[in-house]
Amino acid sequence: MTGRGPAVAALAVAVAALTGCTSAPALQELGLPGSSVDGYEVRVRFTDALDLVPLATVKLDGVDVGVVREVDLTDGLVAEVTVQVEQDVALPGDVSARISQTSLLGEKYVELISPSGSTAAPLAAGGLIPLERTGAGVEVEELLGAASALLNGGGIGHLQTVTSELNTALAGREDQVRVLLDDLAGLLAAIDARRDDIVRALDGVDRLAGTLAAQRDTIEVALEALPGGVAALADQQRQLTRALTSLSEFGTVAERVIAASKDDLVTNLELLDPILTEIARAAPSFFSTVDTLLTYPFARNIYGGIAGDYVQLEGELEVDLDSFTRDTFVPGPSYEDPPTQIACGEYGPNCRPGPTTPAAASAAAPAPTAPALGPALLDALAGAGR
Repeated sequence: MTGRGPAVAALAVAVAALTGCTSAPALQELGLPGSSVDGYEVRVRFTDALDLVPLATVKLDGVDVGVVREVDLTDGLVAEVTVQVEQDVALPGDVSARISQTSLLGEKYVELISPSGSTAAPLAAGGLIPLERTGAGVEVEELLGAASALLNGGGIGHLQTVTSELNTALAGREDQVRVLLDDLAGLLAAIDARRDDIVRALDGVDRLAGTLAAQRDTIEVALEALPGGVAALADQQRQLTRALTSLSEFGTVAERVIAASKDDLVTNLELLDPILTEIARAAPSFFSTVDTLLTYPFARNIYGGIAGDYVQLEGELEVDLDSFTRDTFVPGPSYEDPPTQIACGEYGPNCRPGPTTPAAASAAAPAPTAPALGPALLDALAGAGR
C-alpha cells in the first residue's frame, strides 16, 4: 500500500487538474491521429461518391498528401468532397481526381492526377475541381454483376458455335481473307493520307449547309413554286411530246437531206476554195481601189487639206481628132469576113493580126467553147488587183 500511494496521489492530482481547468478542449474534439493535416482545403465534385467517407486518404501520384474532411450533397444532387492537402504540396490548376480502391476489398480513397507537362497556375486554397475532371474506378460489385450477366443470361454459351461457324466460313479462303485485309489496310492508309482533303471537304459541306441555311426563305419559296411548275409541265405533256416527236422527225429528214446532198455540198465547197483564195489575195487591192473610188477624182488624203465645205478643180483635156475619128467611125472586121491578114496599123495599137488563110485559121483557132465562169471571174479579180 505504501508503494501505491504516490501513484494514486499523482493520478488524483491529474484528474483534479483536468476537471478544474475550464480552457482545456474536450476529449471528443481532439480527433484521431492522422485525421487532419497542416494544409489548405480543396473542393472536388463527383457524380457518385460511392462509399467514400471522411478521414479517407488523399493521394497524389501514389503518395499520401491529405485526408477527406467532408462529403456533402449539393443542390444539384452532386457529391462535393472537401479534402485537406498538405501545405507544401502545390496542385496545378488543371488537376483531375477520381475515387479509387486500395485493393479488391480495400477502402476507398481520392486519387489526384497531375497532367504531365502542365503549365497551369497552381490551384488556390478553396479551389474547385469540376465534374469534367473527376471520375470513379470500376466497382467490384459492378464487375461481378457484369460477369454474372455474361455467364447466366449472356451469349457466352454461343461462343463455341460462333467460333465453329467462323472457322467454317474462313476454311480454304485464308489467302482471299489475307488479301482483303491487306487491301483494307491500304484503303485505310489512303484515307489517312487524304485526311486533310476529307477535312476540307467536310468544311466545304459545312459552309454549303450554312449558305443553304441563310437562303432558307428563298429555298422555301422555290419549293412552294415548284409544284405549280411541275403541274404546268404535266398539263403540257402532250404538247411537249408532240414537239419532241416533230423534232425527231425533222432530224430524220435533215439527216436524209444531208446524206443526199453531201457530195454536191463538198464539191461546191471545193470549187469555192480557189475563188475565196483569190478574193483573199485581191482583198487589199480591192479595198484600196474602193477607197480611191470614193474620193475620185481627188486623192484619198485630200479631205485633210479642205478647210471649208467645197473644193475647186482645175484641169486640161487634150483630144486627137484624127485618132478619135478613125477609131470611132471606121468599121472593124466582121465574123463573116474571110480570115485574111488585117493590117493593124489602121486600127490602132490594140489590134491583133488574124490568120492569112482559112486553113491556118482553122488550125490556129480551137473550137469555140463557153468560157468557164470561175476562171473568168478570177482573171477579172486578178486584173483589178493589179
